[in-house]
Amino acid sequence: MQVKVAQVEKIETMLPAMLVSATYDGVSKSAILKFYEPTEQKLFLWKDEIGHKPYCYSKLSPDELDFLQERDDVLEIKTVKKHDLIQDKEIEMSKITVDNPLSIGGNYGESIRNQIETWESDIKYYETYLYDRKLIVGKYYEITEGLLKPHNMEISNEVKLALKSLLWDKVDSNSMIDAEEFKEFISEWADLLNQPIPKIKRLSVDIEVEFEPGRFPDPKLAEKRITAIGLKGTDDFDQIFVLKTENTEQGNNELNENIKVTFYDLDKEKEMIADAFKMIEEFPFVLTYNGDEFDLPYLYNRAERLGISNQDNPLYMMRDSATLKHGVHIDLYRTLSNRSFQIYAFSQSYTDFTLNSVSKALLGKEKIDYGLDFDKLSLYQTANYCYNDAQLTYELTSFNGDLLMNLLVIIARIGRMPIDDIARMGVSQWIRSLLYYEHRKRNALIPKREELQKRTEGVMSDAVIKDKKYRGGLVVEPKEGIHFKVVVMDFASLYPSIIKVRNLSYETVRCSHEKCKENTVPQTNHWTCSKKNGLTSIIIGSLRDLRVNYYKSLSKKETLTDEQRQQYTVVSQALKVILNASYGVMGAEIFPLYFLPAAEATTAVGRHTILETINKCEGIGIEVLYGDTDSLFIKNPTEEQIQKVIEQ
Repeated sequence: MQVKVAQVEKIETMLPAMLVSATYDGVSKSAILKFYEPTEQKLFLWKDEIGHKPYCYSKLSPDELDFLQERDDVLEIKTVKKHDLIQDKEIEMSKITVDNPLSIGGNYGESIRNQIETWESDIKYYETYLYDRKLIVGKYYEITEGLLKPHNMEISNEVKLALKSLLWDKVDSNSMIDAEEFKEFISEWADLLNQPIPKIKRLSVDIEVEFEPGRFPDPKLAEKRITAIGLKGTDDFDQIFVLKTENTEQGNNELNENIKVTFYDLDKEKEMIADAFKMIEEFPFVLTYNGDEFDLPYLYNRAERLGISNQDNPLYMMRDSATLKHGVHIDLYRTLSNRSFQIYAFSQSYTDFTLNSVSKALLGKEKIDYGLDFDKLSLYQTANYCYNDAQLTYELTSFNGDLLMNLLVIIARIGRMPIDDIARMGVSQWIRSLLYYEHRKRNALIPKREELQKRTEGVMSDAVIKDKKYRGGLVVEPKEGIHFKVVVMDFASLYPSIIKVRNLSYETVRCSHEKCKENTVPQTNHWTCSKKNGLTSIIIGSLRDLRVNYYKSLSKKETLTDEQRQQYTVVSQALKVILNASYGVMGAEIFPLYFLPAAEATTAVGRHTILETINKCEGIGIEVLYGDTDSLFIKNPTEEQIQKVIEQ
């Protein structure tokens, strides 16, 4: 995305503001950060002030890379030390610094990664910038005398005390190789996730376009007139612009009297769009439903077709979609069609992703259906239809105390990604970003997929999962018959718990230490490291403990304010989304840090745990009727028997 840097003024002072997004400006060749200041409800754009530049790594020496020095876009090649987590040792790499990201990862033949083997050359530059500067989206920062620095908002003493009473007394850090590192991780997470979430000023936008039977308007061509623009924003902002199309009756106004409707003559479409653009520029966040693919590209291209200057157009056209130059655009279609949100955040209450279906499931409201073709609607019916879509879009972010907006902020904090990226990308990208951030924090080299694949060569695996290369969870065949007084024994967060307790991560399963080969994984020929915490283990383990032992309890604590309880409920839900998806992500071959033995070890320990539990049940006279992955169905156990199984 390009930003007009001429409009990005140098900021000397900024009140505490939340980092919400980041991008790259190709004009100044620098990173741009976007901060939301909650007091003024404004977005501030801040340009990199330290001269940070894109780079990648090579295992060739600077002398062997001397031919690259002839290029104008290569600024420096030098030897640096990185920690190789797989070999658990420090290695030397050549760091190649360039003046723009396309020099490294462009698709043309001259890009460096197309000429030599490189490491960390497939990371978006603004992500690299965030990782290197240890900047966390969703965290607060302030600017004093032109310098950017973190700002921690005040947390109530009661919440601080709860961290000790609810968490530290229950956290099992004994299973971690380095218990102090684990506790430090949890403290950092709690400090970050307990930061307040501001009320975000935002505007939903929906457009209607001239109807043509049998043909859907093409946003790239934008040939048809825009007939209505519906706007719904915070602080009761309600506005609709309607074009007076030919032979269309005005009709009756069915809208609430607080909703402002402005009509434009047929030859004033350009003015209507220009007025809408002025409104859009007033809001730091803009919401749409399928706006990536339709509303914003159509607005951009229609404005250009009508002669609105680029300077007066707040939108920026990318390859296949449009977004905002200065604001943050969230396409809720992309967000709510994300299966992690659909399943874990909203309990699969909707099954298809149309605005009507999602709104009906989450809001109990629907789109308006007049039973007429769109060209047969009166002007006020068009206004009502368009405004209703904008209102539904807005309310998808405002229901349940701004639940979805708050979820996006919390997940951005965890995933270390811009909020607009979180809203568009799946959970695998969130977890990838979090792991990459932790690699950079440790000065650890991020391994290539091919390196991890090579480590699996010669490792035997008895796969029984369709389309996968490793065995899955244990399924115990059900005992036929009608059974009464059946109790379900569920292993809460089984796979996240296994990842934590058994120290499972790509660098700790089949680690390089000879001594660790004694630390075997049941039902496999793998072993796990006993010398250091695995990255995946400490991340997933700390998030798991925070949710189970802290946020679930904190969200129900009656002495806290409603606002505080709501935030901790949201945090708990966000952690649930990530934890429930974490194993599936790491067990997926498309994940960049996928390592087959780590995925196999996770399910193997799960099967072993279930089998051991079955043996314990049968040993004390409990009949097991059925089992599947992380739960057992047992027949009429006594309280004493259940307690014995738990204690064993």
